[in-house]
Parts: sequence; C-alpha cells; structure tokens
Amino acid sequence: MRLFLLALLITVLTFGTSSQVNASQDIEKQLTKLENKISKKFSKTFCNSTGFGISYEGALKFALGETKGEFSKNKLIDKVDVDTLKDQIIADVGNTCYYFELTKADLDGLKLEKTN
Repeated sequence: MRLFLLALLITVLTFGTSSQVNASQDIEKQLTKLENKISKKFSKTFCNSTGFGISYEGALKFALGETKGEFSKNKLIDKVDVDTLKDQIIADVGNTCYYFELTKADLDGLKLEKTN
C-alpha cells in the first residue's frame, strides 16, 4: 500500500504541477515579428495613399488610424517599444516610397494600446 501511495504521489507531482510556459525568447521573437508587421503595414498604407494623390498629411493620418485599428486587439501590443517602432517605420517608408521627410514628431499620433 505504501508503495502504491508513493507511486501515486510521485505521479501527481510530476504530471499535476506541469504547466505550459512561454520562453522569453519566444515572446521576443513574436514581438519582433509584430513590430515588423506594424511597420510594413504603416509604410504600405502611407505609400499607397500618397500614390493615390492624397496629401502627405492626409496619408499620415489615414495610415496612423489604419495601423492602430488593425493591431489594437493584439495581445502583445502593450509590449511594443513605440520609439524603436517609429525608427523602423521611418526607414520602411523611405525604402518603400522614397519619402524621406517623415520624422518621429510626425508619428506622435501613433498610440498603440490594447482594446477589447
């Protein structure tokens, strides 16, 4: 009987206390992927808008709104480093549509917060 209880206790401790764990590297990888996705979406929206003849100010407002709307429900959005993201967006816009006058101050409207 003691042997059975000991085996049961070991089994319960082994399998009962295990839980799924996300490694911090996995979260960092997901976060980097999300930042790249946000930057690419913003630059594509901005460049397409200016290509259709919308002013740079109008295209900026439209791209900010579209980006915020699309990514605000993502569970990792609160962990995105907005300052780094702004640098990445500026580089992507320059590479995508060769518009080099975009500054970090222009992107102050980029507020990424999770909504339900």
